[in-house]
Amino acid sequence: MNDTLSSQYDEAQPMSLRERKKRLAQATIEETALRLFQQQGYEHTSIQDIADAVMMSSRTFFRYFASKEEVLLGPMRTILSDGLRFLQRVAPTESPHAALRATVEYLASRYQQQRASFLTRYQVVMQIPSIASIYLYALMETEPAICDALCSHLEAATNRHEIRLLVAIYMAALRVALEEWLEQEAQGDLVSLLREYLDSFSSLSHHV
Repeated sequence: MNDTLSSQYDEAQPMSLRERKKRLAQATIEETALRLFQQQGYEHTSIQDIADAVMMSSRTFFRYFASKEEVLLGPMRTILSDGLRFLQRVAPTESPHAALRATVEYLASRYQQQRASFLTRYQVVMQIPSIASIYLYALMETEPAICDALCSHLEAATNRHEIRLLVAIYMAALRVALEEWLEQEAQGDLVSLLREYLDSFSSLSHHV
C-alpha cells in the first residue's frame, strides 16, 4: 500500500511553468545559501551576502524566502506539509496505525530523495543551538495537525487522546531514525531504518 500511495501522490502533482521557474530560483538560492553557511557560518552570512552571490537584490530574495531560517528549514516544513496531504489520500477505512505508518514512511522517502541537501542542512543546524532546537521542533509542531487529520479522516480514529499519543510515537520514530541516519552522513536506507524502529513497537497497543 505504501509504495503505491506514494507513487500515486507524487504523480498527481503537476507543476505549471511559472511554478517550475519559481522552484528553480528557490533551489539556486538554497544551494548558494547552504554553501555560504558552510563557508562563513550561518550567523555570519547575511541575506545580502546570499543575494549578492546569486546576483539579485535583497528585495528579490524576499519574494522567495521570508528569512535565512526559512532557507535552512523550509524544505523540512514543506515535506511535513506534503505528509499531511498524503495522509488525506489514505482510505478512510484504514486503521490509525496503518495510516500513520504509510505517512511516516512516505516522509522518510522524501527526506531520502534529498539526501545531500538534508545532510548539509543538518551539519549547519547542529552548529547553532538556537537553530537546532527549532529544527527538532519542526517535527513536533506538525503533530497536532496530523492528529486532527486522522480524527477527521479515519473512521476508526475516534479517541483523540489515544490518537495524539500514537502520532507522537510514530513521529518520534521518524525523528530518531532521521537523526541516526544523518549522524551516519545519510548512508544506508532511511526507510528501512525507520521500519526497524516501527517494527520494534509493532507489538504494542494495536487496539487503537
